[in-house]
Amino acid sequence: MSEAINQHDGAALEQLIYQVRGVHAARLVTNNGTINEVHVVGTPQRSAKQIVRDIESILYVRGGVRLDYRKISLVQVAEGAIQGGSSRPQLIDVVAHNRDDGPMVVVTLSLRDEQAQGVGAQPPGQPADLPRLAAQATVNALENWVRPSYRVQLEQLQRQPFGALEVYLAQLALESEGGVETLLGISMLRGDELLAVAKAVLDAGNRRIERLLAEAPHRTAHASR
Repeated sequence: MSEAINQHDGAALEQLIYQVRGVHAARLVTNNGTINEVHVVGTPQRSAKQIVRDIESILYVRGGVRLDYRKISLVQVAEGAIQGGSSRPQLIDVVAHNRDDGPMVVVTLSLRDEQAQGVGAQPPGQPADLPRLAAQATVNALENWVRPSYRVQLEQLQRQPFGALEVYLAQLALESEGGVETLLGISMLRGDELLAVAKAVLDAGNRRIERLLAEAPHRTAHASR
């Protein structure tokens, strides 16, 4: 693979960068499928040279992209400052339950000092689909912070190969009186399938929800669903 990528590939490459030790946040800037810049927030516990070198290596070895290190912009921030300033919901737990009337998945998220839960329950008479239940539970948990002005809908959930990896892709619709926004997210599958699903949904919704919370900083979670 050269530097030319599509939208889903770009999200998957960002997830690869997150695997580098010391990386807290990453964002690719592309133009017509070409990577122009890679912006990274990292910890000062490792040297900038080490982090940049590891980013180059993982993009090439696992993503098939050879990237000039001069396109990587790295800012190093103390870990406590990064975590303390987080305004995005964080994943706490994903638990599947087997009930007499069908399976159920409960997802717990946190934002600063608040927690919210979402539930995905299988309708009676339908075949079990735990990944979709986990996705719906994550959507329901996210909605706790944006209702009643917005609604979040799960549009698509897809598992697919990406090179030597497998990833989950999530497509959400953020609905309001102003219209509908499409949100996309991706997460690598690394053992726990339901965890990967929840992370893909969070990846889709978190950046937009972070902006919504910045516009209305006193918004609090509604009752858990």
